[in-house]
Amino acid sequence: MKKYALALATVAPLAFAGTANAKDVGGKFGLGGQFDMAGLVSSATGPAVAPAGLSLRYWISDLGLEANFGLNIRGETAEGADDGTTALGLGLHILYNFARANDTNMFASAGVSLGLIDADSTELAVRLGVEHFFTDHFSVGGHVGLRVDLGDRFELSLGETASWGSSFHFYF
Repeated sequence: MKKYALALATVAPLAFAGTANAKDVGGKFGLGGQFDMAGLVSSATGPAVAPAGLSLRYWISDLGLEANFGLNIRGETAEGADDGTTALGLGLHILYNFARANDTNMFASAGVSLGLIDADSTELAVRLGVEHFFTDHFSVGGHVGLRVDLGDRFELSLGETASWGSSFHFYF
């Protein structure tokens, strides 16, 4: 009899366990920030591409669109040095959620980032990322991937200088 009671005590909690709910972000708009190291090359005149700052995401279903906007203004180091720079970064990525577990979605993305003004460059990136939801509306995420710099110096990178970053979003 003790065996049956022990077996029942072991199995009974499973009857009350909830199912794992993956986050369905279809039809949601996210506003947040993104720190992206794709192509940030430090030099005496500053970065080659402005880091992303403002991030906008819209998920149609498992397919989403992401737009990033960044600005980096560096003043002159000395009067008359003429070494100040202004970099404007624009990025557009297509995302696809291919795996979901509890409160975390895994996605793949492909896109382009443009460096404008003093940071004239074009980069293509293919990324793999995760987005974890702490609530139904707030998430944090990270990504890593392959980038191709199509500027004056061709660069293909997967490793320590590859595309990587983190983000947060609030969904409406």
